[in-house]
Amino acid sequence: MATLSLAVLAGCAPSSSSSYVGTWTSDRPAGTELQLKDGGDLSGNDGCNAMSGQWTESKGTITFSKLAVTTKACPDVDPWLSKAASARSDGDTLNVYDSAGTQVGVLDKK
Repeated sequence: MATLSLAVLAGCAPSSSSSYVGTWTSDRPAGTELQLKDGGDLSGNDGCNAMSGQWTESKGTITFSKLAVTTKACPDVDPWLSKAASARSDGDTLNVYDSAGTQVGVLDKK
């Protein structure tokens, strides 16, 4: 039974075969970057604040969880990436959505 549970859980974890693994960037604002790593860890920067957390992939959508974001005040910087709850890829473009399902930004595969 434990083997079956591990196999099911392993199917949910992102793997190196995932097209999402890699670095995604935007110049709005400058310095916006999201790194999705094998195994489900993520790190990034919203142009002002650093972030880290986890991601999972299911049915073509990724979901972000356990996001930790620094809280520096950065006038004139839209911290849209720190609002990320999910994303979907359209080739080399990653459309990022908040928890309400509203698109908050776009990243390009580096």
